[in-house]
Amino acid sequence: MSSIVPVRFFFHILQTILIFQIVCSAYRPYTEFSTVLEHNDNVGYDTDVISFDRHVPPPVYPQGGEFAVGKIDLGGLEVFRAKFFKKIWETRSGGPNGLVASFYEPTHIPRGFHLLGHFCKLNNFKAVFSAVLVAKDTTRNLFDSALKIPIDYTLIWTSKGLDIGQNVDGYIWLPIAPVGYKAIGHIVTTSPKKPSLHKVMCVPSDLTDLTQVDERIWGSSNINLYTTKPRSTNGLSVPTGTFLALSGSNRHKLACLKMIKSDSTSSAQPNPQQIQAMIDAYAPLVYFHPNEEFFPASVEWFFENGAKLYQLGKDPSPVLKNGENLPNKGSVDDAYLDLPSDESEKDRVKKGSLPDASAYIHLKSALGGTFTDLAIWLYYPFNGGAKFQLGPFTIPLGKLGEHVGDWEHITLRIENYSGKLTQILLSQHAKGVWVDASEFEYINGTRPVVYASLHGHSHYNAPNKNTHWAAGELDSVDKQMLMDAFTKTYPRKSLFHWGFGLRDDNDKGGNVLDIAAKSYQVSANYNNSGYSMPPYWLDYTGRWGPKVSYDTTTEVMKAVQYLPRLVRKLALKVLNKLPDELFGEEGPEGPKMKSSWDGDEKQ
Repeated sequence: MSSIVPVRFFFHILQTILIFQIVCSAYRPYTEFSTVLEHNDNVGYDTDVISFDRHVPPPVYPQGGEFAVGKIDLGGLEVFRAKFFKKIWETRSGGPNGLVASFYEPTHIPRGFHLLGHFCKLNNFKAVFSAVLVAKDTTRNLFDSALKIPIDYTLIWTSKGLDIGQNVDGYIWLPIAPVGYKAIGHIVTTSPKKPSLHKVMCVPSDLTDLTQVDERIWGSSNINLYTTKPRSTNGLSVPTGTFLALSGSNRHKLACLKMIKSDSTSSAQPNPQQIQAMIDAYAPLVYFHPNEEFFPASVEWFFENGAKLYQLGKDPSPVLKNGENLPNKGSVDDAYLDLPSDESEKDRVKKGSLPDASAYIHLKSALGGTFTDLAIWLYYPFNGGAKFQLGPFTIPLGKLGEHVGDWEHITLRIENYSGKLTQILLSQHAKGVWVDASEFEYINGTRPVVYASLHGHSHYNAPNKNTHWAAGELDSVDKQMLMDAFTKTYPRKSLFHWGFGLRDDNDKGGNVLDIAAKSYQVSANYNNSGYSMPPYWLDYTGRWGPKVSYDTTTEVMKAVQYLPRLVRKLALKVLNKLPDELFGEEGPEGPKMKSSWDGDEKQ
């Protein structure tokens, strides 16, 4: 009996301490921050707090739900996006083109949140991530907590003895996680002494997902640093912003986090009022080239102005206003749409109608419900012909590249922690390019400017002349021949554009589409968006234009006939290597039928 009393007394004390910690945690103000960088024998490099985030405050959102409250609950683990840092250590050389890399520890972290790993970026390059996640255990489980300290560290790499222009030596450590847990990031120090075990936390395996190497950040003797991305495509993976260090034969992996809440697709997603505030704040303005002839229109305008539906085994028929008579259960080649058969009407409808143009918005939960993607789709009745840039010579390709029906889109990626715009995906010729939000020009501080290319309508973040396909590279002999021929043909022309590939021209003309003024939400993949019924045409399974085959030889010969002889010979050689789809154009599939409709959009 006497031996039982101390045990009971011990558990009473333990229970009292646990309850006290819970109560203190519950009443601790969320705005109380820790800005202390623990030394761990690090040399104080730079005590200034720095941020790589775009310094524009998010819009003021209507209150409601868990959107834009600063933190997100993944299910037993709450995460906060830390955007402020203090420098730990930096190299002075060794990276691509001799660029240097710096390593940072997040600061301004709410109390109760813990470090998962350090941050690394090249000094002169935009970081792929501008923040790292820190985490807080919300399970209140004393024995199976959502965060545990590592049991040890492994030294992955040290700069000691290397000639990389450093003031002090740097050390990169890998936390060794307890059984059933995984490491999320590395720790960097300026001391050979192992970091404190309490410096970083590891996460239970069932709260993590696998990652894979993404972009290389920096490398030197026997070390390469990378960003990582989730390997899974289940939509539940949550990137953390930490870096991966691989040295020699050490091929360890780091994990990312995972959303496990049952309402993962809606808990931190914006509600209808917040979505409207998001659109009002961040909807792009799309500028068209001064020479553009083929503008967007609404789908309804296209239908009302003579669009024809062609189906296998049936006579052509007009399309009803909302597409009620479009097939929605066939294959892509069972039906197609076309312009009016009357030639004068055909030419008119080709040009679209900018005053009647609409933007169609599809909302998607992204990256485990920690981001919201607003995919903004634009419809053009017609896509104009292409150009090819051969060194200093611009070659119009006539009908090559023309087709009926053109769907283009712009995707805004907004983080759900505070509701800020972080990235924009620009569609470019059946693919997309993610561009950091800081690389756009803005109107009224928050409205990004997007440029639609002449005739092809690909999207860019700046006015320019871009080449996007080339059959290899020009050798030095060809380059010199082209320059000699250009100088001889145009002796007084000193300014020209040099490039090699299919060319997109972007410039700011007088025509602009204000997405915020006329946009409609047509779909969403989570429940509290307020979205109800899609338009009938969204489920149309056929093509938005007919298949058209051009006489390749005739079109290419027309394109090169005015070029100097040697240039013409080289042009014929190059143009005959153009992709087949440029010579046999067929109408595109609708937005919902494209692979980018669901899940994370790939570049």
